[in-house]
Amino acid sequence: MAEIDPTRAQLLGNLIREAREFNGRSIEDCAAVLGMNADDYEAVESGGYPISLPELEALAMYLQLPMGYFWGKYRLEDVPRTDYQKMIALRQRVIGVLLSQARLQAKINHEALADETGIAVETLQAYELGQASIPYMHLEQIARVLELPLDNFLDDTHGPLGRHEARKRLEQQFADMSPEMQAFLTNPVNIVYMETAKKLSEMDVNRLRQVAESILEITL
Repeated sequence: MAEIDPTRAQLLGNLIREAREFNGRSIEDCAAVLGMNADDYEAVESGGYPISLPELEALAMYLQLPMGYFWGKYRLEDVPRTDYQKMIALRQRVIGVLLSQARLQAKINHEALADETGIAVETLQAYELGQASIPYMHLEQIARVLELPLDNFLDDTHGPLGRHEARKRLEQQFADMSPEMQAFLTNPVNIVYMETAKKLSEMDVNRLRQVAESILEITL
């Protein structure tokens, strides 16, 4: 059996380790994905285990990376990181403010809201000041009394959740397309056609009519 280049094996192992740590996964997590024990997986990251292409593909999917990362064509820093604890604390304060505004607009005081929801006045006040995390079920009760949809409290336009939702919508739209359309969109050769379509979509009706007439003159 031909010898494996130890330098290349170590480089690949380092890339795998960095990707795992970047995604907050443990050695045991990745070992379980590959169906191996922790010792063998550690050997992967140290360059001492001859990892196969299918195993690399599984890691790429699990760590949400393109395969190009392992060829050095992609940097982990290109992926925006989210401080989830900071996000939760900030969102807690924002929801409190939105809740206070909604209650005032509905002209309902804390006592009346407490009577309707069964939540203590002091607890409601702590929610509005961002001093206490609002249980989802309590938020449902409050929104029902204030006659507000829960969407009113979602951060689905800006911030990390907004980006997440937009990405998921795009993924779903792409998944709903025919295989032929998916192949067209992912072919770099077709970028020029998509750019042209974008420019056409931004033109007003009169300009589009002029373009269509010019095309007809050329083809006739």
